Amino acid sequence: MLSILPLTLYLAAAILLARSTRAAPDIRPLLVLALTALGVAVHAVILFRAIDTDHGLSLAITDTASLVGFVVGATTLLGMATMRLGALPSALLVLAGVLAVGTGVISGFAEIHAPQWEITAHITLAALAAGWLSIAAAVVLLLSWQDTRLRARTPMGILALLPPVETMETTLFRAVAGGFIVLTFVLVTGLFFVTDVIAQHLIHKMVLAITAWLVFAVLLWGRYRFGWRGRKARQFTTAGFVILALAYFGSKFVLEQVLGRHWG
Repeated sequence: MLSILPLTLYLAAAILLARSTRAAPDIRPLLVLALTALGVAVHAVILFRAIDTDHGLSLAITDTASLVGFVVGATTLLGMATMRLGALPSALLVLAGVLAVGTGVISGFAEIHAPQWEITAHITLAALAAGWLSIAAAVVLLLSWQDTRLRARTPMGILALLPPVETMETTLFRAVAGGFIVLTFVLVTGLFFVTDVIAQHLIHKMVLAITAWLVFAVLLWGRYRFGWRGRKARQFTTAGFVILALAYFGSKFVLEQVLGRHWG
C-alpha cells in the first residue's frame, strides 16, 4: 500500500519533533520540516492518483478522509515553519498519517465527469474547512487530557511537551475561526450545485452542515462577546465537529456503503 509512505514520513517527523522538543523546546530541526514536507508531497501524489480516474473524479469515503488528512498535514507544516507550538504538531502529523492510510482502499463512485473549476473549488474549500476543524477537534482532545491531568494533580508526562494552555486555546480558536469562514463559503457555493436535494440525496447533509455552522457561530460569538474558553469552548467545538463529521462522513458512508448510491 503506497499510502503507508506518507504515514511513515509523518510518524518519523512526529517522533523526531517530540524528541527534539524534549531536549530543546526552542529548536525546530530542519530535518523535521524536510520529512513533513516530503510526507505532504508524497501524500498529494498518492491522493491525486487515487481520485483522478479515467471515469471522472472519484471520492470514496476513505479518499475523502485522506483529503482532509492532507489539509491537516499541509497546515501543520506551515504552522511549524512560522510558529513555536512545542510538540503539538507531532499529534497533528499522526492524525494526518492515520487519515492518509485509507487512500485508494475503497473504490468510489465517479461522481463528477470532467469537473469544472467551480466544483473543484467547492471540493477544495470543503476539504479545507474539514481539515481546519479537524485540527480544532484534535486540540480539544489534548486540552481535555491536559485539564484532566491538572485537576487530578498527576504528572503531565508527554503532555508536558505541549505548549501552555493559553497557546493551545489560541490555536484552537484560530482553527475554528478559519474553518468557520471557509465553511460559510462552502455552504454558499454549494447552493449553486443543488437542483433537487431529494434526488441528489443531499437533504441530510445540508441540514447537518448548517447545524454545525450554527454551533460554531455561537461558539465564536460567545468567545467574542463573553470570552468563552475552557470547558465551554471544548464542548461547543466537539459538538460542532461531531455534527459536521456526521454531515459528510456519516451520510456518505450510509449512502455509498449501505445503500449503494452516491450524491448526485
